[in-house]
Amino acid sequence: MGDTINTAAAENYPSVSPDGKFLFFDRRLPADENGEKPVDIYWADAKIIEELRGE
Repeated sequence: MGDTINTAAAENYPSVSPDGKFLFFDRRLPADENGEKPVDIYWADAKIIEELRGE
């Protein structure tokens, strides 16, 4: 999805809500000082899928 969604971190597990309105995914940041990779959940309007397709 290019830099519209992707970053230098790792984006994973995309899914679309049952009503087709939202795209959910998680973003794993680089490991912290304890070696843990923080994870946050994000969402975007699912219209982004069609916009990036060019339809």
